[in-house]
Amino acid sequence: MQLQRWLTALIGIPILLLILLKGSRLSFALLMLAVSGLAHWEYLALALPNIEWPQQVLGLGLGLLLTWSFCAFHQSWPIFLLILSLFVYFLFYLLNFEYSPGLLPELGLSCLGLVYVPFLLGHFIWLRVLPGGQYWVLWLLLVIFADDTGAFYAGRWFGQRKLYPAVSPGKTMMGSLGGLIASLVVGVAVGRWLLNGINIPTLFGLALILALIGQLGDLFVSMLKRRAQIKDTGSLLPGHGGLLDRLDSLLFAAAGVYYIKLFFLMKHAICYF
Repeated sequence: MQLQRWLTALIGIPILLLILLKGSRLSFALLMLAVSGLAHWEYLALALPNIEWPQQVLGLGLGLLLTWSFCAFHQSWPIFLLILSLFVYFLFYLLNFEYSPGLLPELGLSCLGLVYVPFLLGHFIWLRVLPGGQYWVLWLLLVIFADDTGAFYAGRWFGQRKLYPAVSPGKTMMGSLGGLIASLVVGVAVGRWLLNGINIPTLFGLALILALIGQLGDLFVSMLKRRAQIKDTGSLLPGHGGLLDRLDSLLFAAAGVYYIKLFFLMKHAICYF
């Protein structure tokens, strides 16, 4: 299992870095579009395993459109598409009211899926097109990966007391602490190299916030998997599980970093594509 985990990382990470650092904004957006579709499909299979194919196709189509809207020139497009998607969902279930005995759970989980995967993931596109955005995305990925790796090995070696066994029996207090420490070390050390003009106290604070958001995102997906009584969201990534298993810490973190940078570290909003 560990060998598969590292082999998957050794294959996937260079491809990601090549597109992020050497590819165009469009190529990165296309990558995010593919990731959004696959992760959203895993979410629907996890949260709504018994829905019919029309609901699944509708959800995936709306999700892809929503993620792509982050490439628009105007920042209002994703909000508009999100509201339009919710309206389409409401209309669809209204017309199928007689044939949907589980209408409220299906509608609620479907709407949550739109916000959780395509909408949050789209913030990677926005972050990428900010000044120096590719380095911010790389820094974000490194901090979250450090958190995941530090938590895994600290929990394996020193973990005894469980963090939240009702949601995730495998996570421990020492694992969480180890992840935070790893995130802070990587966030400050790499941030001084990648993010020009950001001082050490700011990097420390950003890395801490990011690590905490990432751990909460991890627990959120663990809660969904626990309710569905499954171990992984899929099998797309050998040794890691599904794509959503790898994105769980990143989705909320991407939005968090984007808005922190936009509201507190920049003077003006940026025009996009």
